[in-house]
Amino acid sequence: MSGTAFGASYSFARRTAAVAVVSLAAMLLIATLSIAALFLRAQIEHSRASALTQANVASSTMAAAMRFGGYEVINDTLRVFDTGATHDSAAAYDRTGKLVAQLVAPREADFPSQLSDLRLSPDGWLQPRPVKHVLRDENGLDGTVLGTLVVAPNQEALRNTVSTALLALAIVLAFTLALGVLLARRLTATMVRPLHELTEWAEAVSASRNVNVAAPAPRGGAVEVNQLTSSFERLVMQIAEQNRELKRRQYELKASNAHLESVAFSDPLTGLPNRMMFESTLQSAIDRANASGISLAVLFIDVDRLKHINDQFGHAKGDAALRAVASRTRRALRGGDFLARLAGDEFVVVTSNIASPGDAVKLAERLTVWLGIALPEDHWQHPVRASIGVAVFPDHGEDVPALVHAADVAMYRAKALPVDEPIRVVGAPVAALTPASRAASNVINLPASGRKTQSGRSH
Repeated sequence: MSGTAFGASYSFARRTAAVAVVSLAAMLLIATLSIAALFLRAQIEHSRASALTQANVASSTMAAAMRFGGYEVINDTLRVFDTGATHDSAAAYDRTGKLVAQLVAPREADFPSQLSDLRLSPDGWLQPRPVKHVLRDENGLDGTVLGTLVVAPNQEALRNTVSTALLALAIVLAFTLALGVLLARRLTATMVRPLHELTEWAEAVSASRNVNVAAPAPRGGAVEVNQLTSSFERLVMQIAEQNRELKRRQYELKASNAHLESVAFSDPLTGLPNRMMFESTLQSAIDRANASGISLAVLFIDVDRLKHINDQFGHAKGDAALRAVASRTRRALRGGDFLARLAGDEFVVVTSNIASPGDAVKLAERLTVWLGIALPEDHWQHPVRASIGVAVFPDHGEDVPALVHAADVAMYRAKALPVDEPIRVVGAPVAALTPASRAASNVINLPASGRKTQSGRSH
């Protein structure tokens, strides 16, 4: 007879009772084994901790005995471990590892004659590892090793304790299992009738295919069914609430990710993209230019006399001037142009679809004009002068470092123009594409103090 046919030959009450009893027995067995394992581990650790405590307590006395006394003195010192019939075993080894004296508990094995032969790993699951304590000359300056004190926990006492505990646990397990069988039978008898009513109601709902026209769910006189129905209703409500909470958290996570992305790729002072975003955007623009055959330009902008503004008017006004540069430059650019702040007083523009390098230079000259026009929202209402270097792809470079270097070199050439020059814009020479110029520093004969930090202050 198969398991299915065997189960079908018994009533639901008997099968429920059998399942409850078997489940209870399995859970109790697992719990018993877990408790026994934890108890055994705790007892082993307790025996080792007790042995370690005794070794620490007796270490100073044993060290003195090893230093000044002979065999009899050492043997007498070991008797401090003789605390009863189930005391721990102890042995003293000299500095060469030779056994000097030992105190062995009844029915316990002797210690080996050499310390190197001592087994630190137990042979059985009820044999704790012995404790070794190195004896040193505490009166000497160099802490000379005098010997080793070994304390082995009493295995007989451990076995007796564990056996007694397991016997008590088995009695409790048997009593609990018997009580569980009785409760399972009573519980099954109580559950059968309400479940039968619930089954009939489910069949009626299934036959009508419309829960609204079926009879109400059985509740009276069946606590289990009432609880099941109420739990189902609460479950539906909880699922709906969890769905709403999940959507809310998804919205918060998206907002948080957007904020983190904004922080990672934007400049906190001006709100413009930072160097990381600029390099990624320029690389994408170069890839598109390579695919389509169009040209693009990089305009390297350096704000003139920002240090003078910081020194004369304060850093707050210097920050206002930087924000004014950002807003005025944005106003002068086309819709598809990209503007970023690299660091300090350095800004950069990436513009595509230019017909010739001259168009890029004209755009740079337009920027110098707009930088001199204050906007109503600016907190810095004075004109701003800037030096701009222009590099064109692919004339002045075919990758990000080469283009940026060429524009940077051109910017420093523009910065070297006379101070009274109204438009300080210089295009990069084609020679900037050579390997030597690419390897050169982007600061020509300029000390380190000439570079700017992200906040616009010199360092």
